[in-house]
Amino acid sequence: MTSRSRVRTTVLACVLVAGVTGCADAGKGPTRPPAGGEDLVVDDEPLEVPALLDPVPDGLMLTELSYDPPGSYLLYNETSGRYEPSRATLYGNPDLADTLDGPVLLVGTSTGSATIAGPGYEAPGEEVDLGGGRTGRVVPDADRVWVVIEHNDYTEFVVGRGIDEDELVAAARGADFESGTAALAPDDVPAGLEPLVAGSPQDRPGGGSGERMFFQGSASYLSVYAVRADPRLAALWGFWIEDASGTEVRGHPGSAGDLQGANVGDPEARGRVWAEDGMVVAVVLTMDGDGDREEDSDRLLDQVVDNLRVGTWEEFEALDGEVRTRPPTREEAGCGLDGGFVSGVEGAIRWAFQLTPGSVAGRDEWLTCFVELASGGGGSTLVPAPVGELVVDAMGSSSGAGGIGSTALGGVAPPDTARVTVTTADGRALLAQLADQGPRSGERVWGAYLLQVPPSAGGPPLTVTAYDAAGAVLDSTPV
Repeated sequence: MTSRSRVRTTVLACVLVAGVTGCADAGKGPTRPPAGGEDLVVDDEPLEVPALLDPVPDGLMLTELSYDPPGSYLLYNETSGRYEPSRATLYGNPDLADTLDGPVLLVGTSTGSATIAGPGYEAPGEEVDLGGGRTGRVVPDADRVWVVIEHNDYTEFVVGRGIDEDELVAAARGADFESGTAALAPDDVPAGLEPLVAGSPQDRPGGGSGERMFFQGSASYLSVYAVRADPRLAALWGFWIEDASGTEVRGHPGSAGDLQGANVGDPEARGRVWAEDGMVVAVVLTMDGDGDREEDSDRLLDQVVDNLRVGTWEEFEALDGEVRTRPPTREEAGCGLDGGFVSGVEGAIRWAFQLTPGSVAGRDEWLTCFVELASGGGGSTLVPAPVGELVVDAMGSSSGAGGIGSTALGGVAPPDTARVTVTTADGRALLAQLADQGPRSGERVWGAYLLQVPPSAGGPPLTVTAYDAAGAVLDSTPV
């Protein structure tokens, strides 16, 4: 965390009010900050005060809160030999009071690889020769057209709105994707356009350094991003939203609507982008399930935008502490809604284990799922053991002179189990978490997480034991 000045708290608190008004007809919306200025590059600066969502709308739960100062996300640039931010460049008509009202073009590179900006690989498009052995695809998408150069786990792209398709292809042929700031060759810039602003991230609104808040609902995922930056950055972020005329957000000119091709994992995501008293803010919502997604999304987005306020770093750190010390919910873990579920916190690790009865190739099996929220997880299948036996499934790093690294364990405890312990070779005992249910009548799913297992002197590194309410051993097994 960088320096934490609070001198602007009162000023920001006075302006973080009002909500979102409806979009106007094309060309008749509010005038958003133009993208042009003396300096092409707009990078964020240290955030002086955090934004907080207060109150959190019903049905949403804060699952992550973080602040990364400028310079936290740098990639090695082979051309310059330095670590630099990855930036996209926005081109537009410099004579327009609102750059996004007119024809605009953005050149950038997506991050990979689970979610990639731009149209999906399956989207129909015409292949074009870009020279130098490169092939691109021209893909129309909503109000814009993409020229994409697809690689194994990322995409380079030139995307424009109100730009002739042939001009886009010509621009893509000479585009420089190797430098830290993606840009067009000067001779290939479409007529009437100029480079106006370059900034991060290169493939979505928000998502780079700055403040990030993630919220989860039963069928929705919401992100809030805030950076301290020149309002011109809102033009680059706002390009990703399908809103050619502009929309008032909290009484400020901004962009609101569908996200187009942004790297957020949902082709039907909706969002808001605006600049407010030295901050550029983006709110992005993705939803699962059926129903009127647009109406439901906008209702929730309006609530979130209305409820944003300036906070203090003390409040920020208190909220962060609450998240870090709260056992994950079943929804957070993402293992499904069926089966026995347990979770806990061990040190800085938030973990969860779930076991669900299943069938594979006509044979009954148990499906396990283990998750570390910060780093992912895995799973396996187990053959059901006879009722009354203690079942153990373990995931951990390999043994060595220093013992075993972080180890996750879970399984099924026999009927009448009141507690399960995991004992290390040096006699330390950890009480496992017990679920109320198991795969069969009376059984209970259990789970535990050990940060470090010491070396053993010939015996098993771990022993798992199930006890009944009177303290009698029901079953015990080495691991």
